Amino acid sequence: MGRKSEVPLFCCSMSTRAAVSLSCLILALGGCDGGGVTPGVDAGPPAPGEDAGPVIPPTGPTYYGQIRPLIVDNCSMCHTPEGIAPFSLETYEQAFEVGERMMEVTHDRIMPPFLADASGDCQTFANDRTLTDDEIAMIARWVETGMQEGDPMTPMPEAPPLLRLPRTDLTLQMPDTYNVDTSENDDYRCFVVEMDTTENTFVTGYEVMPGNTQRVHHVIVYNPVDEAAAQEARDLDTAEGGTGTGYTCFGGPRVSAPPMVLWAPGAGATTFPRGTGVQLEAGRAQVVQVHYNNLVLDGVPETDRTSIELMTSSTASQAYLVPFTHGGIELPPRMESVTQSTTQSLSMLPVPLRAWGMFPHMHTLGRQLRVELEGATNECLIDVPRWDFNWQLAYWFDNPVRVSPSDSISISCTYNTMERDETVRWGDGTQDEMCLSFVYLTL
Repeated sequence: MGRKSEVPLFCCSMSTRAAVSLSCLILALGGCDGGGVTPGVDAGPPAPGEDAGPVIPPTGPTYYGQIRPLIVDNCSMCHTPEGIAPFSLETYEQAFEVGERMMEVTHDRIMPPFLADASGDCQTFANDRTLTDDEIAMIARWVETGMQEGDPMTPMPEAPPLLRLPRTDLTLQMPDTYNVDTSENDDYRCFVVEMDTTENTFVTGYEVMPGNTQRVHHVIVYNPVDEAAAQEARDLDTAEGGTGTGYTCFGGPRVSAPPMVLWAPGAGATTFPRGTGVQLEAGRAQVVQVHYNNLVLDGVPETDRTSIELMTSSTASQAYLVPFTHGGIELPPRMESVTQSTTQSLSMLPVPLRAWGMFPHMHTLGRQLRVELEGATNECLIDVPRWDFNWQLAYWFDNPVRVSPSDSISISCTYNTMERDETVRWGDGTQDEMCLSFVYLTL
């Protein structure tokens, strides 16, 4: 737990409401001896006609003054009554109940969810959603000074608008309404979406429209590498219940298909680097993976039909989503920390290319992932110090990184296998693991 106020327990505790926290703090600073009246604090309400005296302003951050604006800017896209988060932060009372937990998860940079180190020690990212050090310190000070409420009449700050696509040229939609499997805390489902396009095109941006905002935790669209891979996905769909109902896909699509769309709540629209795009073959079916989170959702609708809007162009610099993997991982059981690493040459590249972003991936045993470029100059491409399988995100560099056929890339993944009794190896299944990162490359 986070640090508590040093107010003596016989005066008050952190479980009291913020309305009395200031009084408790003043009593504590005065020695809490109960003798006389603390200067500047009334002994009680004034008698009729008596001057009430000066109003003492809060001595630290308040919810309405400093904390609510942070929540609106960084948390309100999920922590609302209709959002994916398990609780809302719309009111002072709701924030007060989880104040200490807010301090912990922001200090540890678990929330807002952005797994990569964005400090500049490795890279900085155009889609960075982390809090600044000052903002994290503000939340800590609010908790440590009693989670004071402030003035409820403070105007509500305006939420920043989510990014929107300039236009929509194609729409991917789940074939039918899906009945979420609520028997599990997490339901990972892949849906085959047929495309009636007659010409090749390039996807240059996307925006996900979740059909059930309280259950859809993330969406990934996988682009099959050829028609055979697309047919494999159709066969998996048919084998598990019939066309349109989807198939179980915990670790990935279970066919050869790199990701094209990665979305999590609050992301808004994503546009690929200017002038670049992922090629979409005419008539090629796409595989849409949806992660449904079923924790603490009694009474929430159990159906979904999510859609994805695509912006396309007939011409673009073709992007290549190249996977760098350690497919030979062997993780012994009952290990608190085990790291596996490998280095791969980039000699397969025909010419020097530009790397624009990273798509790291491990499963639930993963704890850390790091990818480095080794060559004329050594450079960290991505460092994920605290991996969380529940947040599958794309990370777009502020500035592209030049990679050359003479370079190599090393990838290192760390796991905790304490819960396993047998060796864990590479695989798509729930009990398997992965160590990989796709790189978005263009000329």
